[in-house]
Amino acid sequence: MKKLLSLCAMLLIAAPVVVLRQPLAKVQTYVPQAELCAGNGTTLCPKLPANIGPDPELAKALGYKGLFAGLPQSKATDVETPFDNMAWQMFVALNWAASEVDQPASKGLTMPGTRVFQKYRKVSSLFHDPNAKTAACPSTIVLPKYFIGSTNSGKPSPNHEEYLQASTNLPLIDVNGNWTIFERRVNDIEAQFLLQPNGDPSQTLTTMDGQNNFIAKHANGPKFPASSASQTGNVGSIEIKTAWRIIDPRAGDDPSRYFTQAAIIGVRSNLVKTGQQFCTSVTLGLVGMHIIQRNPVDPNNPQLLPKWIWATFEHVDNAPLAQSPCDVGNPSGCTGPWLNQPSCGPAKPESGIRYSYYKPLSTQATNIRPKSPRASTDQPQFYWNRTQPYATGNTTADTGMPQATRCFSIYQTTAQLNTQWRKALADVRSPFQYYMLVGTQWGANVEHAGVQIMPTDAVPDMLSNMTLETYIQNNTGFGANGGPGSCVSCHAVAKLPAGSKPQSDFSFLPNLAKPETARSLFQTPK
Repeated sequence: MKKLLSLCAMLLIAAPVVVLRQPLAKVQTYVPQAELCAGNGTTLCPKLPANIGPDPELAKALGYKGLFAGLPQSKATDVETPFDNMAWQMFVALNWAASEVDQPASKGLTMPGTRVFQKYRKVSSLFHDPNAKTAACPSTIVLPKYFIGSTNSGKPSPNHEEYLQASTNLPLIDVNGNWTIFERRVNDIEAQFLLQPNGDPSQTLTTMDGQNNFIAKHANGPKFPASSASQTGNVGSIEIKTAWRIIDPRAGDDPSRYFTQAAIIGVRSNLVKTGQQFCTSVTLGLVGMHIIQRNPVDPNNPQLLPKWIWATFEHVDNAPLAQSPCDVGNPSGCTGPWLNQPSCGPAKPESGIRYSYYKPLSTQATNIRPKSPRASTDQPQFYWNRTQPYATGNTTADTGMPQATRCFSIYQTTAQLNTQWRKALADVRSPFQYYMLVGTQWGANVEHAGVQIMPTDAVPDMLSNMTLETYIQNNTGFGANGGPGSCVSCHAVAKLPAGSKPQSDFSFLPNLAKPETARSLFQTPK
């Protein structure tokens, strides 16, 4: 292993502690209910929620056990559903057609075109790297463009769209042999704060000089604008990260099961095997989505700490669950040899599903990190072919096949809500019926003692997206294999690259002001 610091997209380092896992109640007679719209839960709507709805469990001041007190038997004891409903409300509102926000779901969630979140600012437009190079794609083409940029030294630029996961600097290859592409955006509230916090452009967080000016007046670092405490109040800072794969019907992909967009991919010459840049038109399908919103200090919910609310979604066909997954509500069964190991064991594929990142007949181990066929450290690790499949031949033979699996099972009440939300989306014939909430994580101080090493600063204690953090889902801290599988714990150590490195309020984006060291918090294998 070669230790390199790497920017963590939506995960960071969890300080592990020793905690006890209490056995869960085996029978759950209570069933949570989907609230399809913030403040009015009967109909799908484009309203972005500012906070969770009522959650009586959060009023407890001491002895808070998170999800480990047993499966809820009533709405009054159901701590997670208000967060999961908020997550689905955000997902639906952000994926509403931007041109149809005044129209019902039958149009807003079915019409093609730009979604609400795609109106948000790209991170590359905020953190310009003067040394980064991108392909010269024709400006007359009006399709969305995904620029895979590079630095002067020939390495992929973290300030643009990417094909390396920010948490590990490693790519994810789909069953067609193509790289997965990652994109980041922020809403206008966060964009304005990054550009000129407190209305002062000289203190911008998008440059090193601006950060030094900011630190001179704010030694403790930034505090991003938070949402209102009311569920239907004003929305605060939002960060989004998406994962996309190239959809190819000739290879067996079904575009009707995805939210798709026609797009241009531009790849810089020194990232291409032949050394020639290219621009190509493709159909991209959404396969993963992180949404985080800066939550307020809420006096009615003292257990909800201001550590943002983290929601992560995946396409249902991404990958199968592991044969022996960890249960986030009862991790007493997570004592097997896979915790903090490269793989969480063999998968349990379902029949009849064409997975995007798993081939059922393969004997290859799951979630194995790709390796570059080149040993040189002064060249990009993973090249592009000029034609599809773009990744084929650009890793070693034993790591070139996608064999991903999900290491953690979805919490029971979350799974029940997924069924209800997906039915509501199916009723309006929306392609978003084929997406699922993997989980919603939020900051808390969980109190329980015992034997299992897990972080205790969030509920649930572990959360990862298979497409965005493929290789560190089961990591609880530093070690030979990289970083942890907890969004909150990971981002808790985010610091500004300027000055004496004060905390940056759980956001790694300000690290892009110094792109040459932006990927400097994780270990990357050779």
